[in-house]
Amino acid sequence: MIKSAKAKGARWEREAVEVLNEMFPDTWKRIPGSGAFGTIMNITGLTGDLTGKYKFFPFMFRGENKVGYGGKEMTVKKEWFDKIRMEADKNFNEVPCVLIKFDNSRSGVRYFIAFDFDALKKILETVETIYNENIALRDKENERLPG
Repeated sequence: MIKSAKAKGARWEREAVEVLNEMFPDTWKRIPGSGAFGTIMNITGLTGDLTGKYKFFPFMFRGENKVGYGGKEMTVKKEWFDKIRMEADKNFNEVPCVLIKFDNSRSGVRYFIAFDFDALKKILETVETIYNENIALRDKENERLPG
């Protein structure tokens, strides 16, 4: 049972990287040994299951992968969020997330990413900063144009 659960988790990690990289190639990577090596050796950069680095965000995502059974429901555990939050906080400028898959689901929502409110706040504050900088640049450019 433990071996099959580990294999199922590893398959989901590989699948998540594949699905996420379809949108933005080479953005997400799997941590070797699902982060266990990093935990044992106390190497913070090798904890978690996945990392995602988008060129337009000044931070990296650190993800914990979880796969549910049956495709209809899944129990979400606080300890998943606490663990990945702690791991992300040990690294510089990271946002924690939990990547979840409804196993055996053939239609509708199959994959989703969950953030705690602090993580969402960091993402939205970054988007707001980029938005405000863009508006300021457009205003400055419009002042230079004859008109």
